[in-house]
Amino acid sequence: MKLIGEWKQAWRYWSVKLNAIGLAIMGYLWFDPSAVLYVVNLMPPSVRQLLPFHIEAFIGATFFALAMISRLVKQPKAHAKIAEKSND
Repeated sequence: MKLIGEWKQAWRYWSVKLNAIGLAIMGYLWFDPSAVLYVVNLMPPSVRQLLPFHIEAFIGATFFALAMISRLVKQPKAHAKIAEKSND
């Protein structure tokens, strides 16, 4: 297994950013599971009924799916900046 050539610039990709956000949220929920209950209890009952039963799993799956989708989308700004750095 080898790293890609532009591994130091990988943070510019949306897939990496979304995975980092998802990891931060899931890490926070892992250490403080009552945070989800607090936020859900602040919502009006009509909105609360629309939420899936295991909202924390849904959050993780959503960020994972968004990261996969974002990796398939062209990111010309990120590619330009990575190319610029590799030319230096």
